[in-house]
Amino acid sequence: MNAADSSSHSTQLRTIVTLFIVLRLTILFLYTPQGLLNAYTDYHHYFRIAQLSDQGYYPFVNMWYEYPPVLAYTAQLAYTLGKSIVPMGGLDTQSVGYMLYARILGSILLIFETGALILMHRIAGKGWGVEKADQVAWVYSALSVPLFYWNASQTSNVLFFTLLALHWFVDGRTARSALALGLGIATKFTPVFLIAPAVRFLLPRARAAIQYAVISLLVVVLTFAPFVPLGGTPWIAASFASMLARPSWATPWALIDGNWGVGDVGDVPTRLQLDQATVVRGNPPAIPSILVLAVFAAGYFVLFRRSIDPREPRHFIWFTTLTAMIFHLWSKGWSPQWVTLIFPLILLSFPDRRGVGLSLWLTASILVEWPLADALHSRVFLLIAIVSRTLVFIAVAVLAARMLWRPARAEAVRAPSTGDLVP
Repeated sequence: MNAADSSSHSTQLRTIVTLFIVLRLTILFLYTPQGLLNAYTDYHHYFRIAQLSDQGYYPFVNMWYEYPPVLAYTAQLAYTLGKSIVPMGGLDTQSVGYMLYARILGSILLIFETGALILMHRIAGKGWGVEKADQVAWVYSALSVPLFYWNASQTSNVLFFTLLALHWFVDGRTARSALALGLGIATKFTPVFLIAPAVRFLLPRARAAIQYAVISLLVVVLTFAPFVPLGGTPWIAASFASMLARPSWATPWALIDGNWGVGDVGDVPTRLQLDQATVVRGNPPAIPSILVLAVFAAGYFVLFRRSIDPREPRHFIWFTTLTAMIFHLWSKGWSPQWVTLIFPLILLSFPDRRGVGLSLWLTASILVEWPLADALHSRVFLLIAIVSRTLVFIAVAVLAARMLWRPARAEAVRAPSTGDLVP
């Protein structure tokens, strides 16, 4: 029996999931989503965008939007369901309409959030065994930041599809993994980084590697395709243009550029004007973007070519985590809610005190950034948050690299392999 085989021990997953859901349902129905320092959540933005449908405006049909279709129409679904029950009215967070909308959207995302928890447990069980899998699930369930952002932003669906892609890849079901990853990218573009680890572990089978990337990107294309016959082509193009025009924000690159904003792309009414999609609301890059990309790509290519054991699920997890850290260190922008994708990768890579310590360090960085720095309009606190978060990413990247390419003598204490990742 393999040491990482979860069937050799009973699991606490049922208890973990039950308590996880009960806690969140209690918050969903009893909690007022305005904190002491922060009376704003992304739900407000989604609500205002969805309200435009009352005037006949829909994302990618006759308006541009900075997020992909799955995210946009998840919020639209919640709005439509709520409107069928009570009048929505304006954005009054104390109104019955908005409170119902927020709880419908939270309930939809709770399904994804619960699925993500189960997937974390399964992935950890595949790589580390059931005892470590239980520990990973308990720690994640108790983290405060993912709990907040589940009920404040759309991150649970992105996390679910990303972990589903990782889980299916580890299980050797690469076509399904590519499909899940495509849906993740079609929710938010961030999970695109997972294509690189998948391609690396599929090589030297070039055809399989190309097929994985093509399936993932084709799914993204297909989510935009229904809007083309409806006259949405210019609005889709404007949506992508808005990402290119967006200045750096909340990263070391933003500090270099002198941008202290949050990556704003304009108020909601601007989504109805094509020319507003390309308005740059900040300083241009002080260092040419192509140069930054070239340096990071060259460094990553060196790591990409290093020897990795394709039979070991842990190696895929570590390389995925390493890639995610490099991706975020390269990225010109950062939003605090993206941390919900980082926590699981840290805990899956280091299901021990290191993982807990890194998660708590990252939690402190996020809380300094949001709500503290934002509420106080403090550049000092924002600077501290950016530097601290960057150091976490560097530390996680270094630790993941050390685990991947540790000396051969350290491999003797490694648990036996659970089999090839890819058949």
